[in-house]
Amino acid sequence: MGKGLPLRHASADEGKLKRGLKPLGALALMFPLSSGGPYGLEVTVPAAGPGLAMLVLAGMALVWALPYVLITAELASAIPEEGGGYKWYRAFLPPFWAFQFSCLDWLTWVLDAAIYPPLLAAYLLGYFAPDAGPLASWGVCLVVIWGCTLLNVWDVRLVGQVTVLLSAMVLAPVVILVVLGLPQVELSNLQPFLADGTDLSSGLKYAFIFGVWAYSGYAGLAYASGEIVDSARTYPKLLAIILPLTVAVYVLPMLVALSATPDWQSWQTGHFNQVALVLGGTWLALLTSIGAQCGNLSLFNSELLITSRLPYAMAKDGVLPPFFAKLHPRHGTPARFLMIQAVFYSVMTYFFDFVEILVVSTWIAVPAYLLMFAAPIVLRIRRPELRGPFRVPGGLPVLVLCALPPSAIVIYVLFSVSSDEFWVGLGFIALAPLLYFWSSWSRR
Repeated sequence: MGKGLPLRHASADEGKLKRGLKPLGALALMFPLSSGGPYGLEVTVPAAGPGLAMLVLAGMALVWALPYVLITAELASAIPEEGGGYKWYRAFLPPFWAFQFSCLDWLTWVLDAAIYPPLLAAYLLGYFAPDAGPLASWGVCLVVIWGCTLLNVWDVRLVGQVTVLLSAMVLAPVVILVVLGLPQVELSNLQPFLADGTDLSSGLKYAFIFGVWAYSGYAGLAYASGEIVDSARTYPKLLAIILPLTVAVYVLPMLVALSATPDWQSWQTGHFNQVALVLGGTWLALLTSIGAQCGNLSLFNSELLITSRLPYAMAKDGVLPPFFAKLHPRHGTPARFLMIQAVFYSVMTYFFDFVEILVVSTWIAVPAYLLMFAAPIVLRIRRPELRGPFRVPGGLPVLVLCALPPSAIVIYVLFSVSSDEFWVGLGFIALAPLLYFWSSWSRR
């Protein structure tokens, strides 16, 4: 790897971005990016088994989420610039490779965002119109996609304010479920360890994929670092709050669900509605359904924000055509790219379902994850001047130890996908070099 390009500081033109994300708004945006509630995790139990699903979900907090948070905190503190991971890779990689890994990271977020409109439609129609067909589901997706796009075009601060309200509505039913159901939790509900007809390898595959997905959003808001007040200090503090919150929001409701509805073999997406119905009746089921929809809505809304910032940052650096750097003259947001994304999501949600998108998006993230875990190690050695207010304590040996467990997990995920999922993911990966050469040609 050659030495990366010098980091360029924000120009006057970049100042046109609407800034002013204060800690509360940034925390509200980080919550859905990092969690958004336990909704969607239900399907891991019939796929893997109660014991294995819960063991992986809880264990991933230590061997995946904690190292991921520490590494992200150091990088976001050292390089608190708009573009997040792209700026981190650019600090030590040649331009071509920085572009490739940034595109993979961006594609992962784009595909992840495509999960949530169908997931919201599944919860909504499952409760109010269980016999509705696929066109009704796609109609709900389109309303979500274009409504959130328009909100993101208007104002980043408004996105943060709306997300504060949505996050509160996500957490309310989760807290009630845990309070009502926690006294009923027994460890015997974690049996059997494996689902019938499932071998350990298949069970681990699904449990790890869902675990990586569940604990995968900690670096997302760094794409908009330039819009966060005192980002170098604020971002690590937000992560210190978010990590224990996400673990509690995942593990406790799942334990409650296994106790309240032990027929785990029949669990499907949207099962927390049934858990709420058992514990609190119709009112709690309705509140849970609303909370799940708010969670998916806030996830999609927040991810639209961050996926539009990477092309903007790359265009400002001259890596992508200037078209992507144009901001809305009134709202100061990358409106052009937000509209392009909306068209893409409208097509994606018609042809693919939740699980298909999840598996593909998780495995194509593997190269970017591996590079991100290595990035602070390389930067400490080659760019020691890039030092922010927060550093992982213990020196380089501790940093290396932090990077090893999550790196091993993503390598396992990479080699556990099916051949069909592999080829679909490889097709998406092939887009990055094509986009690089197209961008180089268009600039000339």
